[in-house]
Amino acid sequence: MKIFIMYAYAGVGHKKAADAVENALRDFKGAEVKNFDILDYTNPFFKFTYPRFYLFMINRIPLLWGFLYYFLDAGAVDAFLGPFRRFLHRVNSGRLIKFIINEKPDVIISTHFIPGEIAAGLKRKGLFKGRLITIVTDFMPHSFWMAKDSDYFIGAIDKTKKELMRRGISEEKIKALGIPCDPVFGVSKGRREMINKLGLKDGFFNLLIMGGGFGTGPVREIVRSVCGAGSSARDKIQVIVICGKNKKLLDDLNAAKKDLKAMIAPFGYMNNIDEFMEASDLIVTKSGGLTVSEALSKKLPMIIIRPILGQETRNCGILEEYGAAVRADSSGEVVKRVEEFIKFPEKLIGMKARISVIAYPDAAKEIAKLAVS
Repeated sequence: MKIFIMYAYAGVGHKKAADAVENALRDFKGAEVKNFDILDYTNPFFKFTYPRFYLFMINRIPLLWGFLYYFLDAGAVDAFLGPFRRFLHRVNSGRLIKFIINEKPDVIISTHFIPGEIAAGLKRKGLFKGRLITIVTDFMPHSFWMAKDSDYFIGAIDKTKKELMRRGISEEKIKALGIPCDPVFGVSKGRREMINKLGLKDGFFNLLIMGGGFGTGPVREIVRSVCGAGSSARDKIQVIVICGKNKKLLDDLNAAKKDLKAMIAPFGYMNNIDEFMEASDLIVTKSGGLTVSEALSKKLPMIIIRPILGQETRNCGILEEYGAAVRADSSGEVVKRVEEFIKFPEKLIGMKARISVIAYPDAAKEIAKLAVS
């Protein structure tokens, strides 16, 4: 059985979801898997501009991004502009279309809306006769994800399923299996063991701060607020920061350790995020679908910092609704939340229990089973 797993690299989340499913498929003999970035099969201009435009929008003009996100999700707007968007993607993806037609995969698994949209168009024309599985990598779908010729849609939770049904997807096509993350996030390795392995100090409240693969967001500001002289948490807390590929942030935090005289442990780009989560009591992060799925699998309570209008605010709203996270719109709010959790540890215990309701640590395995069935 030939299986294509396709994503578009616009931030690391879609790739991580694809990698998780690929890893899960290794348990199934006879599955010939190709996992790839569809941007490698688009024209050079599209490949160069697509991820950079997206990152520029969310990092530099997030209000405009939020407006466009909701505007383009409106039914009437999508009905009018959707055909143009699909045409634009087809024109820029000629090599991808030829590759799918020539290779004739039995199953295509899409973790981004562009490959799902293209594969659905080929199914509609009879040029791709295999099965198409579209994985929605946020808690609430956008109109861009509505590749209605998909054989299956994978939703994060039951609420995702209901929203897909509201948008016209038949119930039998939808499976609420969770957002797939590496199965390692569902494995407990022991908090004490991970603290020792990572070279952290024992006996502290461990606060994990993540700025994504590119180390974006107000990380410096949060660290200085939590570790500042006015914070009652300062002497009780160890701040673990994953800087991603942002070397300047890493250097700045290493320098700040001396100035702040606080327990700060900065790291660069790491491949063992599950171990850092295992060692932590609480995480401060953005509300991207994959990071959230990983934290849920680890039953790690979250403080969502300044969610960007659009998919992040939608994800954050769902997490707050289920009691799996709290929101903070400033570094000062982060400090208050952290101090509250340290003072009342039973609140963290309650959050961990509520997380169990929406955590799907075996999502990748279940999707793999569906693909080979």
